[in-house]
Amino acid sequence: MKTSDDETLDLLCEEKLKFIQKKEGYRFSMDAVLLANFVTLKKNERLLDIGTGCGIIPIYMTKKGHSNEMVGVEIQEQLFDTALKNKELNHCDNVLFLMGDIGSLAGELKKRPFHVVLSNPPYTKAKTGRKSPGDSRRIARYESHLDLTALMSLSSTLLFEKGRLYVIYPSKRLGEVADTARSNRLEPKRMRFIHPRKNEPSNLFLAEFIKEGGVGMTIEPPLYIYENGQYTEEVKDYYLLRN
Repeated sequence: MKTSDDETLDLLCEEKLKFIQKKEGYRFSMDAVLLANFVTLKKNERLLDIGTGCGIIPIYMTKKGHSNEMVGVEIQEQLFDTALKNKELNHCDNVLFLMGDIGSLAGELKKRPFHVVLSNPPYTKAKTGRKSPGDSRRIARYESHLDLTALMSLSSTLLFEKGRLYVIYPSKRLGEVADTARSNRLEPKRMRFIHPRKNEPSNLFLAEFIKEGGVGMTIEPPLYIYENGQYTEEVKDYYLLRN
């Protein structure tokens, strides 16, 4: 598949994973790969990715060996079109991409609830933080179209009872995320803090919530990204396909 002048073709996982992205606008980051590797997905479980962007997470998980039915929802038409290209490029027939606002699509989607919902959501509250240039990046980074409360409420609505939600967020928002989840019947069950390097504070965390889950949470060992100027062995392993 040829790319247009305003696109790049990026190769991951020893060139076994191919992604078309726009040169300008939002481009996926390592956060998506970290989240995908935190998710537990059992055989025959259905997965929903809210804010799928160019389709990175469901396509990556498929190439890692998951043949589950996966749905990715994206509000931006340009990113949605790119996700369709990436689905074809990587031969992921088990993945369905839908364009639209998740709030508007929820009524139809909840007719067939999901076992797993995940999201690499906008991290920054509207009207705070450094302004992001361009509409595509702004929508992807700021809670202008999907804030934390809406994400938790919609995720709870779309999950089966005992279904699981997975997110990645800045560590400074941990208390807010946990409180909002619990107010929407989502109990935190697993958490892992991400650190750029050892002896540096955590800047992000990964969390698993269970709808109507019991009290009790596991804090997993920290995830370090860099060591001696290179990715740690764990992070390097994320960029290998072993299926």
